[in-house]
Amino acid sequence: MHTRLASGFRILALAALLTLLAACGRDNIKEGVGEVGQTPPQYDLVVLADKDSQVELDGATLNAEDLRGHIRYRNETGHPVHTILLKKGEKQKVTEQHILVVAGIARDLKAEGFVELNDGKLKRLIVNDTK
Repeated sequence: MHTRLASGFRILALAALLTLLAACGRDNIKEGVGEVGQTPPQYDLVVLADKDSQVELDGATLNAEDLRGHIRYRNETGHPVHTILLKKGEKQKVTEQHILVVAGIARDLKAEGFVELNDGKLKRLIVNDTK
């Protein structure tokens, strides 16, 4: 009985720690969007918002991990991705979750992220990793 109780507390403590880490990581991404000083003449990758925080790329629906994999593949095969643009999809508006996905990928893969908001304004994704 004692081991079951201790095991339950360990699981609860682990869940609390994971929740705390996820919340801390997300705050860095949620620094927001900022004005674009100079826009690139073209973007290396343009993705469209799709349902369930997924994105559309060349007609295919990708989740965050699939998009990361695609960008890593391009980087490894000599077609590096330095700029990513997120735009409104055909049937889906850009949501905060879409922005978080693209901002996280841009941060992790050392790319610049941009978003064309639903009102047509272009913004740069700002991620503060100094916290």
